[in-house]
Parts: sequence; C-alpha cells; structure tokens
Amino acid sequence: MKKVVILLFLVLGVSSLSYSQELRTLVSGKWFVDSMKIGNEKFEFLNGSNWLELNSDGRYHVMMSNKEENGTWKLITDKNELEFDDKSFDKNLKIEKISETMLLVSAKNEETIYTMWLKK
Repeated sequence: MKKVVILLFLVLGVSSLSYSQELRTLVSGKWFVDSMKIGNEKFEFLNGSNWLELNSDGRYHVMMSNKEENGTWKLITDKNELEFDDKSFDKNLKIEKISETMLLVSAKNEETIYTMWLKK
C-alpha cells in the first residue's frame, strides 16, 4: 500500500511538471494583439503593429500603441496566470483560453475588466 501511495505521488508530480512545461511552451512566442475589450468597449487591432513576445527564458518584449517595453515574466501554473515585472502590466494576466495559435487573457482593475485576444 505504501508503494502504491508513493507511486501515485510520483505520477501526479510528473503530470503536474509536464502540464507546466507544456503550458509554458504554448505561451512562449510572439503574439499579435487581435482585439482588446476594456469594460464594454471593444477595440480591433488589424495591422499587426501591437504584439507581445514571451521568451522561454523569462524575458518579454511588448509593443503597444508605438510604445516598446521589455522586462521579465513567469508562469504561475496553479492559477493559470502570467506574472510580469511591474513595468508593463500592473496585474497578472489570467489565461482564459490558449491553443497553438490563439491566446485569450484577462485582468481586473477595480471595477474594470480587461480582455485581450492574441494570435500567433
């Protein structure tokens, strides 16, 4: 019985690590802002000039409205959140949905909900 419990914890640990690595791999890369919703107002970004690049080494590069910034980020797996240094983002970005080509993140600031759709 003791061996079964130990084996179960090993399997769960490996599964958790595997999920974390898979999510980090999915998140990493250059994402172009497709649209953004601030409260009830939606904005479209069709020209590809607004983007967020998340490097697997924990560095990021962002271009929004002709303003460029760099910093560091990390993935908080148990909360499905992206945490950034305080330069570009005040709050963590919650990963609502992710695939190889689409990323949907959100953040809440007091009463306003921010939602951003990004594409690779």
